[in-house]
Amino acid sequence: MTDTAILGLGYLGRPLAEALYLRGHAVAALKRRYTSDDVALPIALNAADLDDEAVWTQPFWAEHWADKPTWVCLLPPSAVADYAAVLRRWLALAEHFQAAHVVLGSSISVYGDAPRLCDEHSPPQPATASARACVAAETIVLDSAVPQVSVLRLGGLYSAARHPLNRLLQRQPLPQPQAAANMLHQDRAVAALLHAIAHPQGRRIRNIVETPPPTREDFYTAQAALLGLPPPQFDPGDTRPGKVLASCYDDVSF
Repeated sequence: MTDTAILGLGYLGRPLAEALYLRGHAVAALKRRYTSDDVALPIALNAADLDDEAVWTQPFWAEHWADKPTWVCLLPPSAVADYAAVLRRWLALAEHFQAAHVVLGSSISVYGDAPRLCDEHSPPQPATASARACVAAETIVLDSAVPQVSVLRLGGLYSAARHPLNRLLQRQPLPQPQAAANMLHQDRAVAALLHAIAHPQGRRIRNIVETPPPTREDFYTAQAALLGLPPPQFDPGDTRPGKVLASCYDDVSF
């Protein structure tokens, strides 16, 4: 593991920062605005608006980021006005300060929704603006001059504190009960990020999902029981399959 700087201190960034600190590593991070939860964080934390051009010349990059060998981006496309432009400016700084390893938290949404088996060799077929932004970001990162690049395409994220089931229960019946769930628990996502940070391996793209994937009906029914929620109702007539995520590699464990 190495000292690390994190762009985006949210759902994954905060637990990742805490896990790195507990392992004895210096951590810097940047988020949009401070909250009361940030007061006691034992990291070098700054807040700034990434849509403001002035942010890229602020002194905290040289003070807190320049000595970190690993730079991690966990910023979702929705967080900024121009995701590609932000990634280019951020990577220019990474190259300037000679970062050794960049880790990008991407999404399995880059594969689109067409029914198929998707591994790392499957061509992206993004169907939404956010997914297209992720594909563009991956290309920008992989084309950078940073020596080591890890792109982690993360499955649908969930945890007890933030679970998609709460939203899905409001619009039943749910579609595609027999399609693969392709999910990833928050803790496992953080574990995969930690493993990728500790074991750079050239330029790589990795799918990070729980395997074998349960069906949507099995997954959400089991999760409802764990959360004490009513079991979701699915449309039994919807037999459409979905995409199934797999990985050709085992070098990013969780």
